[in-house]
Amino acid sequence: MRHAEAEPGAPDAARPLTAKGRRQARWAGRGPFAVAAAAAPWVEHSGLVRSVRTAELAMRAAGVPSRRLRLLAGLAPEDDPTVTARLLATARSPRLIVGHNPHLASLLALLLGARSGEAVRFRKGAVAALERIASPSRRAPHGRWRLLWFVPPVLA
Repeated sequence: MRHAEAEPGAPDAARPLTAKGRRQARWAGRGPFAVAAAAAPWVEHSGLVRSVRTAELAMRAAGVPSRRLRLLAGLAPEDDPTVTARLLATARSPRLIVGHNPHLASLLALLLGARSGEAVRFRKGAVAALERIASPSRRAPHGRWRLLWFVPPVLA
């Protein structure tokens, strides 16, 4: 999931959600986020306030206990998506991450075999579900993935 809409300003790491962003997070928690959270043992987020707050609000709306929330390094906007791809490629259980662009769009593109993050328009508050269909190999170092569903925040 990409974090919901946040207020502009600085410092970037401390930007809170807007009223619309809070609605987006709660909406996702009552729908697509809840579906993903049912399968994942953790809800993992970046250390930026807007990601943490999006995860918290979506979890509350989904009825997910707050003890399942945890920080995952490497989800900041400019972090290398190949690091996260390697982590996902070897994961033994489903993962639910709440992060930022351009990292998330680039991660999705990388896992789905697209040439760049510009191939995916990952809007604020959107939720995507991918399924690993093949383990990592020499030809596919991050495994092979398919998109199960992608829900933009248009209904929030």
